[in-house]
Amino acid sequence: MVRDEAYPKLARQPLTLVLAEFRFGRVAFEPAALAALKERMAPRFADMREGVAQQVQLGDAGVTITQAPYVVWRAPEAGAAVHLEVDRIAYATTMYPRFEGFAKDCLEVVRALLETLRPPSLHRVGLRYNDAVVPMPDELLEHYVEAPLLAFSPLAAEAGAVVRHLSETVVQTTAGALVVRALAGVHGLGMMPDLQGQFGLPLQIDVPTDRPVAVLDFDHYWEVAEAEGVAFDVDAAGDRLARLHEPAREAFWKVTTEFARTQRWN
Repeated sequence: MVRDEAYPKLARQPLTLVLAEFRFGRVAFEPAALAALKERMAPRFADMREGVAQQVQLGDAGVTITQAPYVVWRAPEAGAAVHLEVDRIAYATTMYPRFEGFAKDCLEVVRALLETLRPPSLHRVGLRYNDAVVPMPDELLEHYVEAPLLAFSPLAAEAGAVVRHLSETVVQTTAGALVVRALAGVHGLGMMPDLQGQFGLPLQIDVPTDRPVAVLDFDHYWEVAEAEGVAFDVDAAGDRLARLHEPAREAFWKVTTEFARTQRWN
């Protein structure tokens, strides 16, 4: 296929986490429906835990604190996890195959959600890729990542090692909005701080803490402005997810260097 010729799969891809998120009209964690969902998830995810988080909301009446229940399923040996709240579900993996396989696994989780908790509407679909760019000890990040995403060179030279430099670009696409971030520096992170430890999955890449590395974050999402959302079914969710894939994939090739892709990751 043409797309594979333009963006062939890398033999040593620097991916650390791939995440698909679906936000929907609120559901009640009705005990029987939730038990049915747990039964559907059990064969694939042996590790399950439940909890309650506090959500803080600011409004005309001031600060409101509500209790937000959640369920997390994990299969660490398969590098997969699911995080469910009353208005969103996220599927994450640290062992990404090709998009087709990822989408199939993800949509199986969505199907189980739809057939048990029955969310009334779909409001947002997001697809997010995190990569850990780890140069060889005698190489620079500039050998791997295009310079505009990195720290201002003269400032870095004057100040010494850059601990943390964050760049962010938002691009409107035909499928939604694509946010491209790069977090560079001597920070030892393998993914963006908001994702660090969220799913409890082991990293597949060793990230050093004593030299500069970069986390690349490609966050492509579609959302509907209408409060009532749109009809939520597996086909609609899969179509939205598929549309988000190619622009995010293309962005990775645009911000990384040919040297990195052909000499280090292939």
